[in-house]
Amino acid sequence: MQSLLLLIAPALFAASIYIVLGRVILLVDGEQYSLIRQKWLTKIFVTGDVISFLVQAGGGGIQAAGSLELLHAGEKIIVVGLFLQLAFFGFFIVVAGLFHYRFVKANPQSKMQSPLSNDTVQHLAVKPHQLPWKRHLLALYIASALIMVRSIFRVIEYVQGNNGYLLRHEVFLYIFDALLMFLVMCLFNWVHPAEVTDLHRKRLSERDAIILQTHDHYIRNETV
Repeated sequence: MQSLLLLIAPALFAASIYIVLGRVILLVDGEQYSLIRQKWLTKIFVTGDVISFLVQAGGGGIQAAGSLELLHAGEKIIVVGLFLQLAFFGFFIVVAGLFHYRFVKANPQSKMQSPLSNDTVQHLAVKPHQLPWKRHLLALYIASALIMVRSIFRVIEYVQGNNGYLLRHEVFLYIFDALLMFLVMCLFNWVHPAEVTDLHRKRLSERDAIILQTHDHYIRNETV
């Protein structure tokens, strides 16, 4: 059970990373630059994580049966789950990188597209070019790289089997799993995802207030 929990726990970090990208896209009004629509982004990749999670958990459960034959069968199932995790996570990195490339290429600092009028955007207290989206995307890339290295290590470890070099030397588990996941945790405490959510809510509140003021001003002019 201890080994199983160590194996599948980083999937929760991955789910948090998926949510961060979705929030960044919302924050900068950048859905037009994303390969996948924002409302489907988190759902697709979290579903992939859940499938990988269940496959790995099933393999671990089979290993717990005790027999040597089931132990080897469980290893193979876990490897399949790890490859699924790598495939989904690799695709996510491609989606994030493509969004970043398209967003920068469109020169959003001076040509930010918004569902609001230019006058409304100019009155926002937090301008699009002032948003810390680069900082959070950088944190996302670093965390993704750490999780990817850890996942590749786990695949190699299970492919080698119970008598493999990596599994027989516990130090590799601490370096390529525990340490990397600790760094991911520290990174997200330093660049906390909650900042993206708070800024997004602030911008929405500002927009609603500006739209309401514009509407009231229009009504008063029409009345006069």
